[in-house]
Amino acid sequence: MYCTVVTSSRSEGIGNGLTYETSESLKRGMPVRVPLRSGIVEGIVVEVMRERDAEVKAMKKVKDILGDEPLLTDAQLKTARWMASYYATSLRQALSVWLPPPPWSLLPPREFIGYTLSGKSDDALRGKKQIAVIDFLRGREWTDEREVMRETGASKQVLKRLLLAGIIAEERRREDVQPAEALTGILSLPILSSAQEEALRFIQSDQRSTLLFGVTGSGKTEVYAQLIADAVRAGKQALLLVPEILLTEQSIDRFTLLLDRSRISVLHSKLTTKARRDEWRRIARGDVSLVIGSRSALFAPLRRLGLLIVDEEHEWTYKNEQSPRYHVRETAETLCRNAGAKLVLGSATPSLESWSRAKNGSLQLVRLSHRYQERSFPRVAVVDLASVRFGKLYPFSPPLLAAIDDRLKRKEQCVLFLNRRGLASALLCFTCRRRVTSPESQLPFTVHSSPRGESYLVDHTSGATAQIPARCPHCGSTELHPVGAGTQKIEYLLKERFPKSRILRADSDTLKEPLQLRTILKKMQMREADILLGTQSVAKGIDLPGVTLAAVLLADLGLSLPHFRAGERVFQLLTQLVGRSGRGEPGEVIIQTFRPEAPEVLAAASHETEKFLDNELKLRAHAGYPPFTRMIRLLFRREDAMKRAKRVHDQALRSINAEKSTTKAYLAPTYSGGGKEWHVLLRGSNPRSLLQYLDLKNVSVDVDPVETM
Repeated sequence: MYCTVVTSSRSEGIGNGLTYETSESLKRGMPVRVPLRSGIVEGIVVEVMRERDAEVKAMKKVKDILGDEPLLTDAQLKTARWMASYYATSLRQALSVWLPPPPWSLLPPREFIGYTLSGKSDDALRGKKQIAVIDFLRGREWTDEREVMRETGASKQVLKRLLLAGIIAEERRREDVQPAEALTGILSLPILSSAQEEALRFIQSDQRSTLLFGVTGSGKTEVYAQLIADAVRAGKQALLLVPEILLTEQSIDRFTLLLDRSRISVLHSKLTTKARRDEWRRIARGDVSLVIGSRSALFAPLRRLGLLIVDEEHEWTYKNEQSPRYHVRETAETLCRNAGAKLVLGSATPSLESWSRAKNGSLQLVRLSHRYQERSFPRVAVVDLASVRFGKLYPFSPPLLAAIDDRLKRKEQCVLFLNRRGLASALLCFTCRRRVTSPESQLPFTVHSSPRGESYLVDHTSGATAQIPARCPHCGSTELHPVGAGTQKIEYLLKERFPKSRILRADSDTLKEPLQLRTILKKMQMREADILLGTQSVAKGIDLPGVTLAAVLLADLGLSLPHFRAGERVFQLLTQLVGRSGRGEPGEVIIQTFRPEAPEVLAAASHETEKFLDNELKLRAHAGYPPFTRMIRLLFRREDAMKRAKRVHDQALRSINAEKSTTKAYLAPTYSGGGKEWHVLLRGSNPRSLLQYLDLKNVSVDVDPVETM
């Protein structure tokens, strides 16, 4: 017997595995120890063969098999192979997201040593510890060694002497794997409206992957809960993905009504290695019915996967920006196809990729077109900031200030959104009219304030910080002033204008852990705060019935970016924010903008999602952008990035001419790389065919990129 093993070694050239001989029966997905050069390393068996590859000369043997069962199922291995092929990476890179970091020998079901009394006379006992052990075990069934030692204070030597004397008997037991029927109980089911029940029937009646297109506040979560309950009662496990780590904690409360908390696992990349390993083992044992998590939770070891839900499927955070550069949407569909599971993509503002596939029938399209309990959509007012005289209160317009004041008087709540953190968006020289930029990224610094009130500069692209300069780096003038506004500045203005209001701020400066957002939302739900001010986290998936006013302080941010997805992203963000208002009482939304006639603003204000998506698809088709073409981004870093990028770009152009391909190749520095990072973009019907002609050493290959700037 022979097998292909992908080792934990990161040596170049062996990322797709090595062939070893084995005399024992192996299964794909099993962990093993194998010789590599002069040492022994761990690995995962990815293929088992009866015949040897004729080209392989020397053949080493598998040293140890770590456990009796595979760590990965056939469906997971097939998906990993697909990832390696589709995303142009090694199999080792693809497998790396499926397992916690080595040692993998800690992952198989553990074996425990336990003791019982043998029944032999204990007259020869001498020590107090020996007597304590006998007294503790008397009348007990098998007891774990660790419990015996903890309760009696006995050492392993004491237990060994009792074993040799034949007074106690040792028995080894393995961790039990929960059978499917053991975890089928449901605590309580959601109450569905007729529209939700109809959507549920449609979803369950079709084998295709489903796009659940539900307007904000339509009750998609209740449909998710019923789907999860049905999967669990059928002996299956379910996986619910959310777009951000911060949203994992708030999702738990919604589903502890459905399942006992012990049967829910929460996974995200902020977990420690030990915590990740412990959760991995708990899920693999079958103790878990539902996994909730962000992007990386897609690779949870669910052996009975029956349902996979991707909530807010349009979010760009579902794209991994390190190798393997997978996208959750396509990878989830492949996993479900391999595992025989149902995939549900949910959104109020579907991605253009999913919308296109739903329109052509590749995805089943199920609509929830009305808000839950027939609640009305909020009234939306668009304020043209070009006609506003702000004074010291920029960016607050008089209509917005009046609306906030009205809500505070009525003891109602507000959500204010600004897509910019910090004190000010830039430090501007009033003499030369240039902004102070970071030498790392060549992008403007953001002005922040420390807890002691001292201002400083932050480059949010590279993480670099700097002191406020005394003079302009460009012209030497002392006329440097913070301009624009960030969330810190907005908070100061709110406290000054509404001194009695209770304000909570939610941005990446105040939210370091998932539990912190959960705490903020709990305060809002308990009416312990009046105003929630934040960046994107306040626009996504939060359900606050007390909020009757939602406002976008500056809707223009992002509209002018040189990116084919810019309009789509702004529209999605505005529509999601609009959906935060009026979930309990009738609501109002105010969108402040310098571009009131922008299609994205008009469509979000009039709740015309389908019209916007259809129009955007026409524009993409006309311009030749995804989803009507494919894109691959080749990313170059290090000192010689420009030189290498130009060389590969020339190779691509020669290949395009030789192949008479319609693919286009573009060369440019990246938007935030400060000239030290370059990329080559390949766009066409089949850009992948060009990769074989290119020198891709030390190049990051990004298939279906989300970022193209």
